[in-house]
Amino acid sequence: MENEAFLKRMSELEERSYSRSVYLYSPFLSPTLQSLSKERFPYLRFEGGVEFAERKIAVFGDEERLGYTEQPPIRRLFVRTEGVRFSSGLSHRDYLGAILNLGIEREKIGDIFVNAEGAYIVADDKVAELIKAELGRVGSSSVKVEEVETIPDDFRPKTEKKKISANSCRLDALLCRAYDLSRETGANLCEKGFVSVNGKQIENGAKFLKDGDVVTVRGYGKFVLEGEDGKSKKGKTFFDLLIYI
Repeated sequence: MENEAFLKRMSELEERSYSRSVYLYSPFLSPTLQSLSKERFPYLRFEGGVEFAERKIAVFGDEERLGYTEQPPIRRLFVRTEGVRFSSGLSHRDYLGAILNLGIEREKIGDIFVNAEGAYIVADDKVAELIKAELGRVGSSSVKVEEVETIPDDFRPKTEKKKISANSCRLDALLCRAYDLSRETGANLCEKGFVSVNGKQIENGAKFLKDGDVVTVRGYGKFVLEGEDGKSKKGKTFFDLLIYI
């Protein structure tokens, strides 16, 4: 029911964009809602303020149809704590809570990247000025907010390649090899709804994956199936995975 209501709102954005010949934008969406949107509206593109963002807005409209380009309504902010030693205990939750306490809705905030000096915040254009003007404290630390052009590449997720062998590219087989799990554990993770592929929850481990699929396993992490890489002497297929660490 919730998905139906969400897709209805997205359809309304699509219709308004088409009828008015203007760009329109969704709120920031989780990977799951991005996947759901992409299934219904295959042409959509997504923007998150930085290439490696997880939460992104959907963009309705393109230059070919509208005849012009437009920057998405996204701004990047840096929340700097006053005194590095005061920021060491602050978490993503602390920064998000402080922002929400300003009366800002969660859907107006994209990713939050925390480091020792503060946090980089991706925010909707309409609330960025409010954050800059009103956010003066996070936890027990005083903060100052400034707008920035980019977010350091240091926050890009770290990855490593892993070569595995399996009888097929079934989801349960690959996730078990990726995280060195028993077949029973892998099956239970799927059945409990702890596994998603390209943002969509998958409860059947028998699903076959294709190159480029992104698998997220709650409590373990995320990996990408890059493709096949030959056969073993016993006839098993080698697969290359990109593991997020």
